[in-house]
Amino acid sequence: MQKDIGSVMGLYPTPVTVVGLVTEENTVNFLTIAHVGVVDHGHLLVSIDKAHEISDKGIKKHAVLSVSLVNQSMLVSADYCGIAKAAATDKSAVFNYHMDELEYAPIIDEAPVSMTCKVVDSIVAGNFTNYILKPVHTYVQEECLNERGKIDYEKADPVLFEFQSAQYLTTGKVIGKCWVMGKAYKQQ
Repeated sequence: MQKDIGSVMGLYPTPVTVVGLVTEENTVNFLTIAHVGVVDHGHLLVSIDKAHEISDKGIKKHAVLSVSLVNQSMLVSADYCGIAKAAATDKSAVFNYHMDELEYAPIIDEAPVSMTCKVVDSIVAGNFTNYILKPVHTYVQEECLNERGKIDYEKADPVLFEFQSAQYLTTGKVIGKCWVMGKAYKQQ
């Protein structure tokens, strides 16, 4: 039997990402964000707490950023980027990175998957600015691609964030095929 536990956000875990951006002062900054999601097949959402004012202002100024999935080998550095404040810490050397033609979206070289994105809209909800992003380029480590050239998430091994217990999780293994398993359902 289910128990009502109150008004609790129950959609965790979410992927851990590192957002790469350039501040108003034109310095590279990395910020760990797990409040991310797919809006539709061509847009994603990144939600940034207003406490990250330097990052927020940089995104608003340049209207581009990168979003990189975090795997286990990046986790200590990614966690650091989530707790170190840009106002007091230069995080530009935490990851090796390069820029593409978007210029203000540093791409983390070691990330399994990185996207450079343009900001197409933003919505303020509570203490968060929710940026709607359009991916321009998606960069994937070659060893994280399957034989058809698609991202193999078992190989990418993205880390998940669980808010209520403040823990990181792994994604696990494939357990079934979408849009196939349901064909075995029998109406009762």
